[in-house]
Amino acid sequence: MPHDMLTTPAAETLAPIERKLLAGKRLSLDDGLALYHCADPFRLGQLAQQATFDRVGRRVYYALNRHINYSNVCRLRCAFCTFRRTADAPDAYTLSPDEIARIAQDAQQAGVTEVHIVGGVHPDLPFEYYHDVISHIRLSCKDLHIKAFTAVEIIDLAEKAGLSIEKTLASLIEAGLGALPGGGAEILCDEYFTQFCPAKPGPDQWLDVHETAHRLGLNTNATMLFGYGETIEQRLAHLLRLRDLQDQSLASSQVGHFDCFVPLPYVPPGKGLQNKDLKQASGSAVDQLKTIAISRLLLDNFDHVKAFWPMLGIKIAQIALTFGADDLDGTVEDYRVVEKNDQNLPTALSRQAIAQIISETGRTPTQRDGFYRPVSGP
Repeated sequence: MPHDMLTTPAAETLAPIERKLLAGKRLSLDDGLALYHCADPFRLGQLAQQATFDRVGRRVYYALNRHINYSNVCRLRCAFCTFRRTADAPDAYTLSPDEIARIAQDAQQAGVTEVHIVGGVHPDLPFEYYHDVISHIRLSCKDLHIKAFTAVEIIDLAEKAGLSIEKTLASLIEAGLGALPGGGAEILCDEYFTQFCPAKPGPDQWLDVHETAHRLGLNTNATMLFGYGETIEQRLAHLLRLRDLQDQSLASSQVGHFDCFVPLPYVPPGKGLQNKDLKQASGSAVDQLKTIAISRLLLDNFDHVKAFWPMLGIKIAQIALTFGADDLDGTVEDYRVVEKNDQNLPTALSRQAIAQIISETGRTPTQRDGFYRPVSGP
């Protein structure tokens, strides 16, 4: 389905879907298609917002958090990535475990409660480096929640260490790892990976890492990069694969599961696209808001949907709080994965600014810890 059909008025009505929602029935891929064709995005937003109120109430969560991108050196060549550098690039960098621990310590002293650590798939850093990153932070910051390393990085670490995914994660948990971020999922479709990121471990491997993490008791996030060449059907299939794994994790006796879903619109570098022939659906605010709302409605076993303001921009992220999102991420600080442009500035938000953004929507700002437990008021 081409992206330019998104705004075409459809003959389908929301009434059958509303009846399913009222009856507590799950939505299907076909329901998702009908919602994308919905000519009344505001009613769609109301349905998603009600689903959020029913699940988590009127709170909107945020964290005092610090992103640390330990290196931009990466051996992969994903078509949509502007973060990657070769090792000999003039702006390539790699932080040492001690440097990362000092950044984390400074952040904790400033009130940060969570660090989010990801980087490129570095061709030369050994497993011990990543283990040291976690253990050095834990040694100096005993109470800091450490969310680190995407599934793609975990797969690379396991290969470097000659360990299974389970043993790799167990070693990092012992060192102090508290959760996994959701990056690297892109669109969970083999055809998509073949076209846009062929060197990256595929969808089944990404899901396997998160299934293993859940089995070991780790909570994780899930993401979806949208607006870079995928079809609407592929977006919806991605959501349903996440829902299936969440069902499996919640049905087990372990405590690990997906905490949050994070839809990430593609942000082109600078003012334009690298590939002029690529249609950028996520350039439409309506498409972004529809995707957030539909994610909320299809992912009926996820507690939280995040409006990630560094990629949405603050204005759209605020509106997203009326389209089913209940998490505004946090203070972030020094997020480097996406280039800054006129839409997604600034680079950080204060606690007071976040609270105001949330309050202006009539919701209750709620600072959270790494497990969505309220910490304090705004």
